[in-house]
Amino acid sequence: MDLDKKIILQVIPRMELGGAESGTLEISKFMVRKGWKVIVVSAGGALVEKLNSGKVIHIKLNIDSKNPLIIFLNIFRLVSIIKKFNVKIVHARSRAPAWSAYYACKFFKRIKFVTTVHGAYKNQNFIKKFYNSIMLKSDKIIAISKYIKNYLLKEYTVKKNNLKKINVIPRGVDSYKYNNKNIDSSRLFKQLKEWEISDDNLVIIFPARIAPFKGHKTLIKAISLLKKDIKKKFICLFVGSANKNSSFEEEITSIINDYKIDENIKFVGTCHDMPAAYKLSDIVVSPADKPEGFGRIIIEAQAMERLILASAHGGSLELIKNNVNGFLFEPLNALDLANKLKLLIKLSKNDKKKIINFAKKEVGEKYDINKMCSLNFQLYNSLV
Repeated sequence: MDLDKKIILQVIPRMELGGAESGTLEISKFMVRKGWKVIVVSAGGALVEKLNSGKVIHIKLNIDSKNPLIIFLNIFRLVSIIKKFNVKIVHARSRAPAWSAYYACKFFKRIKFVTTVHGAYKNQNFIKKFYNSIMLKSDKIIAISKYIKNYLLKEYTVKKNNLKKINVIPRGVDSYKYNNKNIDSSRLFKQLKEWEISDDNLVIIFPARIAPFKGHKTLIKAISLLKKDIKKKFICLFVGSANKNSSFEEEITSIINDYKIDENIKFVGTCHDMPAAYKLSDIVVSPADKPEGFGRIIIEAQAMERLILASAHGGSLELIKNNVNGFLFEPLNALDLANKLKLLIKLSKNDKKKIINFAKKEVGEKYDINKMCSLNFQLYNSLV
């Protein structure tokens, strides 16, 4: 392949600590190692520094805006970037940037457009469905799970000859980074000190953005039920931060106080060493109220040999076989969640070992980060 053809532009709203963002970072670094030039356009964020250290070019642009005027202006800003770097493939990972990217690509001949669908969007009305449909206008569509592919086929009219456009490429986990053996005690002590918790607690962690659909209210109610049921000292850590200008954290803090469980739940904010966080935990929960496209924390917890309990819908059903490599509870059912937490707390050492060993083996075989990056690499190569 000619060098001038090995140039890709990835477009994502922000480069914060999240699933889509982590995937963008890993794939970008992988493509650079394969000899490609990679440009990432975003509104900035915590992962920009890691992009730069990985020899990925980052261009800051207000690409996260849903304002129609800014979306329109971003078309021409992207056209300028595409022209400057002689970009051959544009990969968009969210709807608003995808609209700008799609029309920017129309200014050029033979440029290829790729989209990744990370979630099952709600099509409340015709306008919303039209807005969401931009993700299907690409030359290649990446669905992050079979659940997402089935959602696309159900909600949108996909012609038979276009079915091959949809490629299922599951998320991956770095088996070196997320490995118990590679986390030394100094990292654990640092994390304990930062969180200000004692090491004699049973620790439940919920790593996610603090947002209404993630399941915080369901988990809070479950914790209040669990506290009445067990004598064991435990703490549940909410690992993540709320969106700017959101009052949701204040809302759920008020609920925690009403239940009188403030000593059992702690907001610890963003964590910059998630492998250490997982190692300090006994149980990891993913109690999403709405179906999620994949469930990155599930495979991270499994790789780290931790018991995982998740809502039984969406991508979680592909990752967890109940009582085999993890546990599932009925979505939005706080009583079921509390009962399953109690079950996990009382699980015998042998049963626990059997489950975590099987889970780790499956993650290594199916959801390795190099496999994810290689599949993306193959897809890009097929387009140039």
